[in-house]
Parts: sequence; structure tokens; C-alpha cells
Amino acid sequence: MVVNFQSWLDPFIIAMALPAALAGILWMLCATHTTLNVPSLMGAIMAMGVATANSILLVTFANDRRKEGADARTAALDAGFTAAPSVLMTAFAMVIGMLPMSLGLGEGGEQNAPLGVR
Repeated sequence: MVVNFQSWLDPFIIAMALPAALAGILWMLCATHTTLNVPSLMGAIMAMGVATANSILLVTFANDRRKEGADARTAALDAGFTAAPSVLMTAFAMVIGMLPMSLGLGEGGEQNAPLGVR
């Protein structure tokens, strides 16, 4: 990502979203009394990927606003408001896509339920 953004700061900012995503994953594991197993780790990887994609989107929007001459605070706020629909659509798509799996319906459905709980 350093090569892509031509900066060391932008990938660092993007990576700062990952501890919050990990905290949410661990919180949901505890809240649902789910063990740490392969399906739950696969769900965690998917959640971390969505968090990274959303962070890249926000940083890209903020960088574009900075290039237009906005200060850092205004660029960050504008990026948040502009990218909010995209971020929410991505998050809701993941939630809706994982909902049937997390309910564990059907024969053997409880086996993959931890994948959808994240």
C-alpha cells in the first residue's frame, strides 16, 4: 500500500481501523459465546477485509479533497460524509449476506454459523 499511496502515513491510517475491527470481532465472539474455530476465523478475515476496504475508501476521498485545497479536518469530514453511503452499503451487504449463515438454518447449518456471526 505504501507504493500505491506513495506515502507511509496513508497505509498507517488505514491500518488503524483494524484494531477497532478486531475489537468488534472479539466482542461478538464473547457476546454470542462462540469459540475461536476455523469458520469464525474465516468470518474475522472477511470483516477485517471490509474494514480495510472502507478505510481505503475514506483515505482516498480525503486525499482527493486535500488535493483540491481543503485543510485536513475539512477533508476528513467531507470524506466521511461523502463515503458514508458506500461504507454503509458495503457493511449492510456483508450483514445481509451472512445472515442466513449465522442463523444456522438447515441440516448442518450450525457448523458454519460462526462464519456468519462476525
